Amino acid sequence: MDRKVIFITKTGLLLALALMIQIGLAPFAQPVVGPLVNMVLLLAVVLVGPWGAVTVGCLTPLVAFFVGIMGLLPVIPVIMLGNTIYALVFWLFYKRNQFIAVIMAAAGKFLSMAVGVRILAAFFVPNLPAPVVVALSLPQLYTALIGGFIGLLVLHYLPRSMQKSVM
Repeated sequence: MDRKVIFITKTGLLLALALMIQIGLAPFAQPVVGPLVNMVLLLAVVLVGPWGAVTVGCLTPLVAFFVGIMGLLPVIPVIMLGNTIYALVFWLFYKRNQFIAVIMAAAGKFLSMAVGVRILAAFFVPNLPAPVVVALSLPQLYTALIGGFIGLLVLHYLPRSMQKSVM
């Protein structure tokens, strides 16, 4: 089968999984949905590569907005940036040390989102609700760490043949 077809299919399935988590578990909000979506992002890095993970990480906040899970359009770029940094930093460190990769990726996501939401609030959306600023700050570090370590656990039990060989 063509590699592009396989890439698109796997990426689509991972996106569908992330969206099912977001939509199906929406009542449980950030403490449950956050770690599970972060898990899917790191699984995507290993299973389809960093650009498939970035695709999933950028489409999930958009869909969350369009289905009404997340109601603030201006924060979507901040979430996209955080997800992109999470995936790419994990990818950069994964071969060296998986645990360090999760920690560095979580720190990168947290820092980018905490700074990004504050810039957004200071310059573009001055009436951004304080709970939104809080939700896009320190909780992102926790959900990224938890999701990352759950992702490593899942990867441990997946056959190596499922993992992308270009990692």
